[in-house]
Amino acid sequence: MPILRGFTGDIRTMPPDIYVNEMPVPQSNDITMPDFVLGFVGEFDRGPINEYIYCGETPTKRMTEILRPVLGEMSDKGCKGNQLLTHLHMARAKKAVFVRILGVGYATASLTLTDSQQTPVPTLKVSAKYPGEYANIFTAEVIAEKEETFTLKLYSDLDGYETYKGLTMDEQSENYAVKVVNEKSYHFVLKDLESTAETAQEKKPSVIEQTQLSGGSNGAAVTATEYIGTFDSGTGERTGLKLLELAGKQVTDISYIGFSNEVADKALYAFGEKYNNMTYCGTNKLKFGQTGEEAIAYRKTYDTDFCQIVIGNYKANTGAEISGACLSAIVHATGNVENSGLAVECTWISGSDELFDFDQLGLLYQNQIACFTLKPSETGQGNLGWRMGNDYTLAIKDVSGEIITDNENRKVNKRRLNSWIENTLFFVAAKWQGKAMTTKMKRDAEVRIRTFFDQLKQPVNELDSAKIEDYSITFDESANNIDVFLQNINVKHFNTAEWVLLNFAGGTNAEV
Repeated sequence: MPILRGFTGDIRTMPPDIYVNEMPVPQSNDITMPDFVLGFVGEFDRGPINEYIYCGETPTKRMTEILRPVLGEMSDKGCKGNQLLTHLHMARAKKAVFVRILGVGYATASLTLTDSQQTPVPTLKVSAKYPGEYANIFTAEVIAEKEETFTLKLYSDLDGYETYKGLTMDEQSENYAVKVVNEKSYHFVLKDLESTAETAQEKKPSVIEQTQLSGGSNGAAVTATEYIGTFDSGTGERTGLKLLELAGKQVTDISYIGFSNEVADKALYAFGEKYNNMTYCGTNKLKFGQTGEEAIAYRKTYDTDFCQIVIGNYKANTGAEISGACLSAIVHATGNVENSGLAVECTWISGSDELFDFDQLGLLYQNQIACFTLKPSETGQGNLGWRMGNDYTLAIKDVSGEIITDNENRKVNKRRLNSWIENTLFFVAAKWQGKAMTTKMKRDAEVRIRTFFDQLKQPVNELDSAKIEDYSITFDESANNIDVFLQNINVKHFNTAEWVLLNFAGGTNAEV
């Protein structure tokens, strides 16, 4: 889908069915350094399937506490996404975007209540108003009243309950159960199954105990199709990875949750290349074995600076499992930007589904396949801690097509730091986006942008370390908008002789 960047004209002059995504403009002149923001696509216990969930930690509440009513409990088994929440909690992740996916049969769950005849038959069907979205984990309780009326209590396991009194199965009554609940309920839909009973009293549900409705899915396997997702150009509705695109400018480190597939992974690193994000792929399906043939062969199927392949599954000390791809994303996003996560120890990891000997680790390194290994602990007294074993050059070949040799500058940290700078610069310059630049505006913009890079080179806070060694910027004084005014941006990283040309893409994104 083509991107039109920096569009400043009248959108009404453009062809129909154009999606325009405006980024918020900061209300303050203060330059703030945003955190790395994780992005995940996968299976959760609950949550919407047609909108993404953005969650940031507050001073009084952890991110995972805020997510509990939306995506479900942290768990040590069950949904991969809820096991991931356990790891995010232990890693003290601060910001993340989540997209929930389900298989094709997600809308099939329902609960049937029988009538009050001596030989009961179905009389009411209880379904979720938004099928499959919040896992449909509900409880129905029927309390008999006098004659033909009854009370119906419909519970959500996390969101309280709804109580409806004086209901009847008489279709002519204002208190007809189907009419009342379907008009008032946020979570539920009732359907009259037209019991064969002759009276409204016999038609009323007979359940006096709590009856559980769970699931929301017929168990259909989630495939690459669901992970990649869909985009409806008519309604604008999105699912899967295509839904995460709406947060493409915010997220910095992205992974599927415990899933790897050649087609889906290709879409993942294409996402990274489009939005300048780091992506991570690979699960325990990539078995290393003695020679690593499968993993090595898979690594040779792509060559990009935007996707790291990580082998293995790793367990928290609670038992919650996580794929190496998710773990690497977490470590990079919560670690120090200068070392790209290399020195960050995963204190909560207690084991791996496969351990690699020295020769195997050598093969992994040579073929650019990352993993986590046991190394001497920084925090303990000679204990072993799990850390990333090899953080490597992402691309196999350079721009001229030559194989990148081992003695060349490693690019993982540089790639991520560039992404971070570019995403931050987008917001630094947001004040002038979409506006005709006056001379004063150009001077203000130049001061603010140079101040931003000066603080990367020499932070105001003495406790912060410098992010870059040096920089250079070219401005076009004849420009009418910020995108043209801000010309070449070159950054020199530490311990490297080359200068890297950054990419600034500001203003409005219009997707055709």
